[in-house]
Amino acid sequence: MRPHPDIPDHWSPQQALAVYALLDSLRERVWDQYRAQFQGQYRIDQQDQTHPDLFD
Repeated sequence: MRPHPDIPDHWSPQQALAVYALLDSLRERVWDQYRAQFQGQYRIDQQDQTHPDLFD
C-alpha cells in the first residue's frame, strides 16, 4: 500500500468537511459498485488464513 498522503493543516473546517463528505460519497459508490467482489474476496482471504485447532 502507498504511504498516507499528508493532509494540509491550513484547511478551514468547511473545507475539511467538504473533503470528508466527498471521500465518504466516493467510498459508498465504490462499495455499491464492487460489493459482491469485495465480499467474495473477503471469503477467500478468510479461507486462506490458517486457524489453529483450538480443540486439538
